[in-house]
Amino acid sequence: MGQVMDMYPANRQSHSLARDDRGNLTVLTAFILASMVALVGLAVDLEFIFRQQARVQYAMDSAVLAGALSRQAGATDEEVTADIREYMSPLIASAGGGMTCTPVTVVFTDDSEDILGKMNCTQPTFISNIMGNDDMSFNVASTSTFSVGKIDVSFVFDVSGSMNSNNRLTLLKEAAVIAFDELLPDDQVRDGTVRLGIVTYNNSVNAGAYFDEVTRAVTIPADTSNSNGLSNYNSYNSARMYDDATGKRFMYYENGTCTESDPDECDQHGDYDWDVARWFWEDSSATDTCVYERTGTYADSDAAPGSFAWIGAGNPRWNFYDSDRDKYRGENEIENGGANGSTGALDFYYATCRATGPVPLTEDKAALTAHVNSMTANGGTAGHLGVAWGWYLLSPNWQNVWPETAKPWDYDEVNVTKAVILMTDGDFNTNHPSASKNSFRQAMDLCDAMKAEPSKVQIYTVGFQVPSYVQTTSDGQTIMEYCATSPSYAFDASSGDELKEVYREIAQSISDLRIKS
Repeated sequence: MGQVMDMYPANRQSHSLARDDRGNLTVLTAFILASMVALVGLAVDLEFIFRQQARVQYAMDSAVLAGALSRQAGATDEEVTADIREYMSPLIASAGGGMTCTPVTVVFTDDSEDILGKMNCTQPTFISNIMGNDDMSFNVASTSTFSVGKIDVSFVFDVSGSMNSNNRLTLLKEAAVIAFDELLPDDQVRDGTVRLGIVTYNNSVNAGAYFDEVTRAVTIPADTSNSNGLSNYNSYNSARMYDDATGKRFMYYENGTCTESDPDECDQHGDYDWDVARWFWEDSSATDTCVYERTGTYADSDAAPGSFAWIGAGNPRWNFYDSDRDKYRGENEIENGGANGSTGALDFYYATCRATGPVPLTEDKAALTAHVNSMTANGGTAGHLGVAWGWYLLSPNWQNVWPETAKPWDYDEVNVTKAVILMTDGDFNTNHPSASKNSFRQAMDLCDAMKAEPSKVQIYTVGFQVPSYVQTTSDGQTIMEYCATSPSYAFDASSGDELKEVYREIAQSISDLRIKS
C-alpha cells in the first residue's frame, strides 16, 4: 500500500504537466495563427500598396511628360508646376483606397530641359492594422523623358558648274527652303534653340568676312631677284601676302623683257628674260576671299585657325617653270584684265568660289532663304572643303571666329544635337596641288573625325542626280554612303520632287532629335 500510495503523487504531477503542455500548445498555436494572419494581412496590404504605387508612378510619369510638353510650348516654370499638380490630382483621387499624397515637388535642372517630379503617399492598411500597422508610406519620382533640346545644323551645298544642268540649282533652292520652313516654322518662338548655317563649295570656299580670321598674313619687302621672289612664294603662297612699301595685298607673276633683235618677233614664240613682278588684288579679277586647302595635320580636324592651323588663302598659283610661251600669255592675260583657266603664269582655277561667304548659325530664316536664292553655280567640286567648313560652323573650337549669336555649343553641352546636311551631284574631283590627299580621301577622313568623339556630329547626305556612269571609288554616291551617320541617313534623289521630300524628311528627323526620348 505504501508503494501504491507513493505512486499517487507522481501521477498527479504527470497529469499537471500534461495540462501545462496543452496550455502551452494552445498559446503557441494561437501565436502561430496570429502570425500567419498578420503575414497574410501584410501580404494583402503590400500587394494593394504596390498596385497603388504603380498607379501613382504611372500618373507621375504622365504628369511630368505633360509638363515637358507645356514647357515646349513656352510655359514658365511656375505654369509647368501648376500643370503637373493639376494633372496629378484627379489621378490620385481615382486611385481610391483612402490614399493621401503630398503636393508634387517639381524640380527643374539648371543644365538641361529635364523636369523632376516627386511626392510621398500614405495608404491606410486593411488587415495588417490589427498588428498595429495602420498605414504604409512610399515615395515616387519621375524625370521627364521628353525634353526640348538644342539643334545646330549646317547645310552644305554643291554649287559646282554641273548644278546648272537639268535645273538642279533651282530645284535645290526650293528643297532647301522647305527644310528651313520645317526647322524654323513661322509660329515657333525664336529662342536660339534651333540655328541653321550654310556653306557652299565649288573649287574652293569663300570665307567672306571671316577671311582674315582663318588665314595668316605676311608682309614681304621688295624682291631683289626672280629667285628671291620664288623663295618668298614657296614660303608664303598659302598666306595673304602684303607689299611692304604699299601695304597692299598682292600676288606674283613674271614680267618678261623681250630679247629678240626684231621687235616683230616679240610674241609668244619669242625669247624673253623673265623677272619677278607683283600684281595687286585690286587690279585683278580674282575673288580675294577664296580659301582652299588646309594643310598638315590640321587638314582632317576642326582645330581653331591659328599660327599652325590656318586655311590656305586663294593666292593663284605662280608657275615659275612654265614655258616662255605660257609665261608670255599669262603676263598678257594678267595685264589685260586677269588670267583665265590654267594658262600662263597665274592659275585662277583654285580661286574660283561663290561670291559671298558662309552664313554662320542663325535663326533668321529670311537671311537663310535670301542666301540660298542668290546661289549661282560654276567651277569644280572640292567636296572635302564643303565637309570641313560644314563642321567648322558647328565646332566650339571656332567660337572665336563666328559672331556672338552664332557661337557653336560645346560638344558636351546637355541636350545639344549637331547635324551636317552634305549635298552633291557627283564626284569630289577637285583639290589644290598643296593637298596631300585627293578630295575624296580628305572628305572620308573629315567625316570619320566629325562622327567620332568628342564631336559626334550627325551627318545626313544627299546625292542629287548623281550620274550613273560615275562608278569610281571617288564618286559622289560612294562618299554620300560613307559619310552618312548610318545607312538611314544617306539619301538619293533623282527628281526635284524627290529632292524636296528628302529635305523635308531630313528636317523632320532633325526636329525629332530635339525631343529626347
